[in-house]
Amino acid sequence: MSHDHENPAPEFDETIEHTENAKLMTDDEYYPYLTKKKVRPAMWRWRDIEPPLQEVAKDPLRRADRRFLSLVNTDTGEAGGALPSVFLGIQIINPGEHIVPHRHNSFAIYHIMQGTGYSVLDGKRFEWERGDTFVCPAWAFHEHFNSGDEQAIQYVMQDMPARAMERNLIWEEPVGNTFHMVEGNRPHQD
Repeated sequence: MSHDHENPAPEFDETIEHTENAKLMTDDEYYPYLTKKKVRPAMWRWRDIEPPLQEVAKDPLRRADRRFLSLVNTDTGEAGGALPSVFLGIQIINPGEHIVPHRHNSFAIYHIMQGTGYSVLDGKRFEWERGDTFVCPAWAFHEHFNSGDEQAIQYVMQDMPARAMERNLIWEEPVGNTFHMVEGNRPHQD
């Protein structure tokens, strides 16, 4: 029998009877509280996206890093999405680059805006070119290759904000390095 003397369970000195953030609401109060107000339509213009995207393309790749710009509607607040539960991003991959295998528990939908290449999703190779769309289920290992002679640009949609708001967003990138948002760590930190 082993005892964990290095990490004992925390001791509690007092019982908490009430906290300020604990509320009781009737259904008439709850549904208006639940409904996000003022999430207005938003639009991002390519002429505004392309210059910073080209700047991001100059950054070196780190681990399973992807170079992307997040399209954030500020009306989503701390959810940080284009809509409260939806992430939209524009990802750029330079010619000859390989985004190493990784996975996350958010799904991903990719639409190819420019370039040619292929992605390996759970061991299956998918060739892609401009105009193609493919999906990557949650927790599927995937990697991307730009096999063409121009930058590949992918439009990416994920349910990452929903996972983050539920405090269950998990990444494994690269393979063997797991990050959990509740623990306060995330990929791409140096």
